[in-house]
Amino acid sequence: MTQRYIYHIAGLNVEIRAPEELDISDLLPSFFSFAADSRRVERVDCSIELVNGVPRVKSKSEKLLSDVSEVWGDRFRFFETDSGYRTIINGEANADRWVMHSNGDFSRSKIYLSEPASVPTAVLSWLTMMVFGQACLVHKVILIHASAVSLKRKGYAFLGKSGTGKSTHSRLWLEHFTGAELLNDDNPAIRLENDGNVYLYGTPWSGKTACYKNVKVQVEALIRLKQATYNRLSPRNGLAAFVCVMPSCTAIRWNRYLFREMNNSLEKMVQRVKVAELECLPDADAAKHCYENLLTIKSNTNSNTKQIKR
Repeated sequence: MTQRYIYHIAGLNVEIRAPEELDISDLLPSFFSFAADSRRVERVDCSIELVNGVPRVKSKSEKLLSDVSEVWGDRFRFFETDSGYRTIINGEANADRWVMHSNGDFSRSKIYLSEPASVPTAVLSWLTMMVFGQACLVHKVILIHASAVSLKRKGYAFLGKSGTGKSTHSRLWLEHFTGAELLNDDNPAIRLENDGNVYLYGTPWSGKTACYKNVKVQVEALIRLKQATYNRLSPRNGLAAFVCVMPSCTAIRWNRYLFREMNNSLEKMVQRVKVAELECLPDADAAKHCYENLLTIKSNTNSNTKQIKR
């Protein structure tokens, strides 16, 4: 017997099927506010099945794409197969191994458990995030590496490399702007919807900060942070806006179809929201300078991004 769980994330329905002895609600507590009634959901955008046992190797050929991960180090392997992709995470003592097989667009995946009904929360959450980050791209949804806040029903996402102060900048907004709320501190999603607007969504993945809000707000600005000895906000338009945001987007570059879908969506998104680079100090003046100057710039609605190369 298997149990079926449905989670509504960034407007998409994610299905997880698991052996009845596995309580996914306990294994994925950050998914609680995203849970939907599985009896009322027919359309599934992304499906993940957990099965006990070791998978049979069916691929006649496979290509190693990556053997290192920021999270799992050298315990990680990612392969391209003749039917899709295979992801492997080894336990610290190599006693455990979790293998995931995904089809070409990641709409269907199977996670094989090395021991009957055993999977750590960290492994399951990360694999689910990996799958969602690819499967969502065909639906004009992009998972981004950012810290995001909402203020006056508008969303602001702070982008940048690890250590540039994304979480610090969000905290400064919470401290100095009445009504500001943290939306997500690591992996929010942005979506281009049918009304032509771009929305920022909370997700079950928020890094070390427990902030798992099933809410959405219209995107006001995407801001890339850069450490400096001064505070200065510089608007980015057209191709520069695309280049400013793209490094923070989740997509497997080896999959040309999904990568192209991401580029197409991002090109339209940066035409509809404000994009800027903030050179800043980690202080209150940086937050105030950022917000006040964002009020004076226009969105990129009429900017030209046709120079973007596929």
